[in-house]
Amino acid sequence: MTDAVPPPPQPTERVRVTNPLSTASPHVRSTVGQEIDEATGIGEVYMQSLIRSQLRAAATVAITLLLTVVSLPLVFLWVPGLGGASVLGLPLPWIVLGGGVHAGVIVLGWLYVRHVERAERLFTQLVEPNDPRP
Repeated sequence: MTDAVPPPPQPTERVRVTNPLSTASPHVRSTVGQEIDEATGIGEVYMQSLIRSQLRAAATVAITLLLTVVSLPLVFLWVPGLGGASVLGLPLPWIVLGGGVHAGVIVLGWLYVRHVERAERLFTQLVEPNDPRP
């Protein structure tokens, strides 16, 4: 019985094995502003966060205003005698809808602007951390 001897393996290309910690390029930290300017995934997340914050504030104001304006006429319709009441000779619904709603819109607008400016200020501080502005 003859044992067949397998042919010797063919020489392969030489492979250089190195330590990845010594050969990897050093990681350069980029700022949030650079991430946004370069439109990277992280920059997109930051921008979407700002836009989502502003959209949430706008939706909150719009829903609050809509619910208030829709509910007031219904309150005057459902509460007997309230629609016919008058203060200083003016009908109460006119006073509430004319004065109260306008004052509410002004307060809602002020709160909206305050919230959005705060979100933008925080975003600016995140993008430009060395900015001396308060």
